[in-house]
This record gives sequence, C-alpha cells and structure tokens, in this order.
Amino acid sequence: MKESEIFINQLGYRILDNKNVFVSKTAKGEAEQFSVCEKAGGKVVLTGPLIAAPDDEESGGGYFTGDFSAVQTPGEYYIQIGEEKSFPFTLSDNVYDELTLSTLKYFTDSRCGQGICHTGIAEVYGTGEQKNVQGGWHDAGDYGRYVVAGSKAVMDLLLGYKKCPQKFSGFDLLGEVRFELEWMLQMQREDGAVYHKISCYHFCPFIMPQEEKDQLVLAPVSTAATADFAGCLAYASGFYKESDPKFSAQLLQAAIKAQNYLFSHDDEFYINPPEITTGGYGDHDVRDERYFALCSLFAATGEKNYLSQALKYREDKKKDKPDPKHPWNCGWQEGFGWPFVSGYGTELLLENEDKLDADLISEIHSGIISQAEKYLETCDASAFKYCSKFVFWGSNGAICDLAHIMLMAFDLTGRKEFIKAAKAQIDFILGCNPLNYCYVTGAGTKSVVHPHHRPSGASKKVYPGMLAGGPCGALLDAYAKEHLAGQPALKCYADAEPSYSTNEVAIYWNSAFVYTLVRV
Repeated sequence: MKESEIFINQLGYRILDNKNVFVSKTAKGEAEQFSVCEKAGGKVVLTGPLIAAPDDEESGGGYFTGDFSAVQTPGEYYIQIGEEKSFPFTLSDNVYDELTLSTLKYFTDSRCGQGICHTGIAEVYGTGEQKNVQGGWHDAGDYGRYVVAGSKAVMDLLLGYKKCPQKFSGFDLLGEVRFELEWMLQMQREDGAVYHKISCYHFCPFIMPQEEKDQLVLAPVSTAATADFAGCLAYASGFYKESDPKFSAQLLQAAIKAQNYLFSHDDEFYINPPEITTGGYGDHDVRDERYFALCSLFAATGEKNYLSQALKYREDKKKDKPDPKHPWNCGWQEGFGWPFVSGYGTELLLENEDKLDADLISEIHSGIISQAEKYLETCDASAFKYCSKFVFWGSNGAICDLAHIMLMAFDLTGRKEFIKAAKAQIDFILGCNPLNYCYVTGAGTKSVVHPHHRPSGASKKVYPGMLAGGPCGALLDAYAKEHLAGQPALKCYADAEPSYSTNEVAIYWNSAFVYTLVRV
C-alpha cells in the first residue's frame, strides 16, 4: 500500500493501552483532526484533534500527535488524516503474542555448534594450548560468541521470565537459556577466570555459519567476562534448583569459583590483541560488573560478605564527577547495557529486600525513581515520546534498557506514567518513529528487509524476529556516512546490509526488547 507519513504501532495495541498517532507537518497539511477508521468498510469510529508535538533536535521537529485511547473495540483499523491513510493496525489483547514468540525463536535460530557449525578445536590465544568449546548463541550479525553479551541476554530473559512467566507459554525459555549457560561453563579456565570470547581471528564474509572454517580462538580472560559470568550463573542457578539440582549446583559453584578469582586479582581490561579483529566488547570501568557479581552471589547464597563488598563498589562509584557529554559516567546509576550492568545487581538486591537495611532500601528506591523521572522528562520533551537524548549504536536496544529502569520505578511506586513511557518505547520500535519502520524483521507493514546479519545475507532469506540496532546519529559506518549525513539523529538509519552501525542485530538487543515487551 502507499506509504504516508502517519506513524502508528504497525502491529497494533491492546484494548486498554495508551494509543497515539503521530504525523508529519507535510502529511497533516491543513487538517486539524484525525479519524480512526475500520479497515473493512472505512467506518469512522473516532475523530480527535491533532496537537503540535514537542520540537526536539533528535527528530528534527515539525510533528503532530493525537490520542485515540478511547477506541477499545477489538478489530482492524487505520488512521485517516485528510486524504492520507496510515498502515493498518490491530486492537487485541493478544496482539503481541506472535511477536513475542518470534523474538524468542531468534535465540534458537542463533544457536552455534550442534554438529553443524564451528565444531573445530579452538586455540587459546598466546598459550599454545587448545580447548574444545561448543554451543552458545551467535552474538550478532557475525558468528562470534561473547561472554559479556551472552550474560546480559540471559539476565534480561530470566528477569522477564520471573516477572511474567505466562508470557513465555509455547516457548521453552529455560531450555533455550540452558543452551547458552552450558556454553558459558566451557568458557571458564581452571583457576576460575573466564575467557572473554570465542571467534575466528577475523570476521568472515557473508556466508552461512557452517561455511566459516577458519581457526577458532579463545581470547584472553577479562574481569568483565569473569564478573558477568559470576553474576549471570549465580542468578541462573536458582531457576534450575527444582528441575535439575545437579546443574543448578554446577552453575553456582562455577560462579563462586569465578568470584574467588576476582577477589584475588586486579582488574584485567580486555583489548583485542593485534591478531584478533572481531568484536571487542572492551570495558575500562568494571566496578559495575564486580558489583553485579557480588550482588548476585549474595542473593544466591545469603553470605553477607558478598553484600558488603558490593556496596563498597557502589559507594566508590558515587564519587565519580559528572560528565555531561557521557551521562552514563555521572556517579552511581543503574544500567542494563552490556558495558553498564549495575542495574542487574540492584534488581537482585530488590528481590531480597528482607535481607537489607532500611536505609539501603530507601537509597536504592529513591535513586531508581529519580533516574526514571529524568527519562520521563525526556519522553515528555520528545515528539515521539523517545526516552533518550543520545541516539547511538544500538539505540533500539538502549531505549529498552532505559525502559527497564522505568519499569523498576513502576514496580516501586505503581505510578502509571512510568509503564506508559516504557510502552511508548515499544511503540517507537514498532512504527511510531519518523522513518515509519517497524524495526523487527518479519513484523509490521514496513519492516527491516536488509539486516546486517550473515545468515540472512547468505541465504537471501530474512530471519524473522530480529530487532535492528536502529538510528545512530554518529554515522559510524561508510554507508551511513554516505547516505545519512545531515539528517536528524532519529532519521540516521538505513535498511541496508552494509550499515552495521544502524542495521545490525544482536542477542542483547533482542533480549532487552523481549524484557520490555513482556512487562508492558
């Protein structure tokens, strides 16, 4: 169908959701109102006013919005403004069921090994040793497997599963996560340290995984990988305690072993050796990783020493001087990105409030609420209710991570504005954005069809259920530089295979999306 600049969630809305339409100044023309019409027959069921949306630098401004939350009859609809019509959408309380399943099946589609691909023996970099490491999820558009990325993905999925287990019906979440955990166990060295990643020495062309035959290499150990491993496995152990006590114990013992290594070693920051050019996932501040590991082990074991050591890192981080250009470096903040994992530790503390001092609980609560309120302010000043002023690589995953914090604030306060703002990030991803894209492959009317994803490119068949990284104002790849220069940040996206900084996929963006989708 003809595309207009009327922007809606292309999948649709649940019956009682907040429902907003957005429209460009060009598509609005002289119209002052919008109409919600039944897809079959065009009957108008609601007419409402269009009001100017906030002018923000990220979108470029010049947008209008309308609220049709009053429409609550299940069915298929479209929005009409003057002669312009939106893409169709559905109102139904199960409108996201298929999408949830699709985004979860992406993890199954990303499985490595199983006798099909990357079955060779890996070299342990710089040692002359070899190690057989099988399984795990391919990380992103490439075939590397990275502990820091996998840990974040597992945590998002388990936290979502614990909050809303009914949303995972029809999918064996614990079985899928176990596939990743069994790979992670193989990444641990005898002394407890954890190798940062396993990949080939260089990225391969756009070929299928079974066609990548180059030598596998285990990259050096790192504090980030070892701490994320400890935090992730300690938490995961609780999910298997009843169904498989032996596996549960194995996870917890591996986590304790990793933490004992951390206790006795200074920070080991990961930088790719010159011979290895695959994804680095380097991190030069690992206090949040150490905090996450210690909080998780405290939650799993109840040992107070883990808590006291965790709180030392929290207090130390509070002393950092604010850096306005890098707002994630502003003292203590909760974070859910792969380089900023403090939020996972704090969320596990909140699961064990009965073991914490009242003053600590109060401080944690007030910090989360204050941080979430800043994101609310950003949403209110955004044309599309976008919750970040920073539009960088992986922005679609990043807004889901910020939504996670707003959902924590909702859990603490019951304030509906937090969950509405979190849901607005899902709406943005599914079509309420200035490019009219549904950023999940195989979903919506205008979805991503040229992702930077090797299996899709090699097979000429787009894998469904993958969240594209999304707009990146920094223009970090050659294609983006050539085609997107001068655009507002939220328009700096290209549905083009070469644009890895806007159109790659990643397990930890999908996991963040899944967490937010099942929660809202």
